[in-house]
Amino acid sequence: MAYFRSTFFLTAVLIISSNAFTSNGKLNGWGPATASGLRAKITDQNSDEQRVKTVDILSLDSIRSTLIRQEETIIFALIERAQFRCNNIIYQRDRWDLGIPLGSTPLKGETSKPLSFLEYMIVGTEVLHCGVRRYTSPEEHAFFPDRLPEGPLRALSDLDYPTDLLSSVGGASSINFNPILLKKYIERIIPEVAKPGDDEQHGSTVVSDTYVLQALSRRVHYGKFVAESKYQSDPETYQSLVDAGDAAGVMKLLTNQLVEDKVLNRARLKAATYGREPLVASIPSLTCSDTTSIVAAAAASAVVAAVEALGDEKARKQGKIDPAVIESIYKNFVIPLTKDVEVAYLFLRCGKEPPIEYGPNRMSTDLTDNLMANNL
Repeated sequence: MAYFRSTFFLTAVLIISSNAFTSNGKLNGWGPATASGLRAKITDQNSDEQRVKTVDILSLDSIRSTLIRQEETIIFALIERAQFRCNNIIYQRDRWDLGIPLGSTPLKGETSKPLSFLEYMIVGTEVLHCGVRRYTSPEEHAFFPDRLPEGPLRALSDLDYPTDLLSSVGGASSINFNPILLKKYIERIIPEVAKPGDDEQHGSTVVSDTYVLQALSRRVHYGKFVAESKYQSDPETYQSLVDAGDAAGVMKLLTNQLVEDKVLNRARLKAATYGREPLVASIPSLTCSDTTSIVAAAAASAVVAAVEALGDEKARKQGKIDPAVIESIYKNFVIPLTKDVEVAYLFLRCGKEPPIEYGPNRMSTDLTDNLMANNL
């Protein structure tokens, strides 16, 4: 029962929350309400309010607004994953022989090389999503691109994304950090989010994992848009730093500690709010028609519950997920990996290969065994 409940929930959330370039200028996913539809609307109505320019989409305010919205997706996905045990068996390749996922492209020389249960689920999901144009979006990156079919279903028309959002110089727009994301997710994040042991909910777990990973991938690769925006604001300085091979200088110029601190505080507060049941007893009796009062009371109750969770260690650990864990994941994983993507993008953008520590198979500041636990 848990499997079907989880599958239905995650599928619904995926459909509702998938991101594309919508009429408010934010990146939103892989449906017809993207740049081509937007341009048609502009042509038909010729309204300044309908006009969205690349410079607006790449503004830091626009990007930060999108990243803030992605926080809810990530936190809710992690809360969903936290209801299951670690279930380490789903990450082991030698425990399953599921064959080659239906519709995927076998690797050269591959017959039935075992995949882990999670890998099998990811590949199958990506094959399906590839068919409906997910990976034509500049913000979407597959974990197993070599296994995907040639392209979307022929019955679907091509989507017309703006060509000047990211630079293709040196393959900057195509860098993919999903290999290190998947590795660190299994090794470091899962032990922090899920309780140890096995609850036999393997199907539900891989569905949850897939959704978390897709949300995290979208978030860290949004660093490309951050990097492009910052490059356009000061191309000479970034070019000179890259020419000198000064990755530390690029990282320093990219870093805005005040913004990062706000992200961490917001992530922890949201986790405390979403990870606890509202204090129903504190909400006064209200009529169904009193919508404003209901919303206000619910918000007040959520804030009270969140504040209590943040200040009370026992309450904090009794929630659906420990807010400190979410903060630690952002601090030690999400933000550093996003910045690695930015540095790698800027080096390629400026015509040089990034240093090896900014390659897609590692993190420049690697996570140690106890790093995340020490920050709780």
